[in-house]
Amino acid sequence: MPRRDPRRNISRVEAVSSSGTPWSGWMVRVQRRGRYVSRFFNDARHEGKMDALRAAKQFRDAAEERDAHWSVTERAENPPQNNVSGTVGVRRVRQRFVRDGSESRYWFWVAQWTDGHGRRKTRAFSVNKHGEDEAYELAVAARMDGVRKSGR
Repeated sequence: MPRRDPRRNISRVEAVSSSGTPWSGWMVRVQRRGRYVSRFFNDARHEGKMDALRAAKQFRDAAEERDAHWSVTERAENPPQNNVSGTVGVRRVRQRFVRDGSESRYWFWVAQWTDGHGRRKTRAFSVNKHGEDEAYELAVAARMDGVRKSGR
């Protein structure tokens, strides 16, 4: 398993104020279960760059410990806000094909999941072939079947 980045969720900020005064510090941004937490650690207030970084790491670690990650199952059950299909891992895609100088456009419902070995799997169902509703239902069924077989 790869080691975790010691500066994950921490970025360096160096800027100049409108009055021309330089300022710098570390910005911590953590997201857990849809909740965002951020805080800036100014070098001047923490007696230098390294002390500010230590304080930022302590804050980050406390925030990560307080709120656990979503499990794979929980993430699969909660579609993101930008999901328009209503089903995690199912999306509507438009494909454009150019053959012999003519262009054709086709719509598909695409199912996507991760198999038991961590590899991404995808299946697409043509709206032209199956119709809108059936292509969607086939994609949902394919995703559910793939997730079930993966054992995740």
